[in-house]
Amino acid sequence: MGALKDLARSFSRLTQEEVDLFCLEYGIDKQFNPTAPACDASIDKPIPGFIALYCRHFEWSNLRYPFSFFVLNLLEYYRVSFGQVQPKGMARVLHFEVLCRALGYDPSLLLFRRFFRLAKNGDWFTFENTKVDTCLVSSMVTTLGSWKNTFFWVSESIIPFKMVWRHPDAVLNDPEPSESELNDAFLSAIRGCPSRVRPFPEHLLVLLGVSNIWAKVDRDPVLMRNGLVMSALDFIKSDDTSDVVFEDAPTVPDENVVVRTSEQRFGGSGYVSVANVKGFTKSNVPKPSTRRLSRRLLKAAPQSTSTEPVDLSDDIEASEDQAEVEAEKEKELVVHGKKVRGKKGVATPVQGSSSRDAGGLDPEGVYVPAWQVKNDDTFKDAAVCEDALSHLAFSVVLIAHKTLGNSSSQLLSYLPNLVLMPSTMLLLVLST
Repeated sequence: MGALKDLARSFSRLTQEEVDLFCLEYGIDKQFNPTAPACDASIDKPIPGFIALYCRHFEWSNLRYPFSFFVLNLLEYYRVSFGQVQPKGMARVLHFEVLCRALGYDPSLLLFRRFFRLAKNGDWFTFENTKVDTCLVSSMVTTLGSWKNTFFWVSESIIPFKMVWRHPDAVLNDPEPSESELNDAFLSAIRGCPSRVRPFPEHLLVLLGVSNIWAKVDRDPVLMRNGLVMSALDFIKSDDTSDVVFEDAPTVPDENVVVRTSEQRFGGSGYVSVANVKGFTKSNVPKPSTRRLSRRLLKAAPQSTSTEPVDLSDDIEASEDQAEVEAEKEKELVVHGKKVRGKKGVATPVQGSSSRDAGGLDPEGVYVPAWQVKNDDTFKDAAVCEDALSHLAFSVVLIAHKTLGNSSSQLLSYLPNLVLMPSTMLLLVLST
């Protein structure tokens, strides 16, 4: 078994004293009950009501608490947990945020997806460069060191949503956004900043609002080179910063950097879920491969009457990080959340619209479910169950209406049988 295929056999060696000291250093409050795992507890088996955090995410990947809204949005969108992301993948996420803030912009999930994609990394996940735009990572520090055996539990209340443990065979990515969907000035600026991913000094992270670990209340961090103030962007783009001096200067009135940037981080309120982020709407339907933008998308709105097949497969490749440890022997395809080898799945698009209420339905039309359920969802999630049932119940009424007409007595007797039909059977009946 390869070095990255041992998640279930990787256990934390941290003692409770070490966890307490680590949380004190990185400002993780005791109210979240940081707890050392039992010696036989793997990271995918946290205490009920808790989630896992890797120490290396903080020490090496530049993650800080309170977590930024951007990091939380990203985890919510990809439906992946902190404990599933390999440190180099998390480092790319924070590097993107740091770079955006150094350019004077708030990090955008939409823009992030232009440059990075989720990828499998053995039993873990990572984020790697896409192939559609400039590579923002010019190089990366390779000395990651030991990381799989240093994790701990914290209360799930440390984040504002229910964190999902992503299924390893779930479809990975939506298509990358096109240039027309992005801010032209932002896109142009970040393209000119390929830079080295590495652990950054606390001075820089505080200056950019990623960290609030700063004890000098009336002073702000300053970067100095050759007696002159150095910008955060110049520091990030410089491979050699050994001559940079970290100093501090009096805070400008009403411009305290820690206070001013606190609105970028989740401190118990102010979080906006992915579905409501301005300029970004989470997809409600299965998407095709991220590397084939010309494929048509399924939409819950009127479309042409074409019955052209839609390829819903998504190629899963070994990540760039995993290549450092072991080479994948073959590629795998994920089709509707199932693992298949050497074969692509094809589905027929569904036409019509589900936007009308029951009274305005066309008996001859084809029903399109406009729900939030995606390929990688499971019915262990209460919200998924509620959404599916609410739409399936509507499907049942439509089938009965088509099959039995307006006879209420026949309708009532037939409904129990329809309710028990699997969702796939319901769709087949609706398409006839």
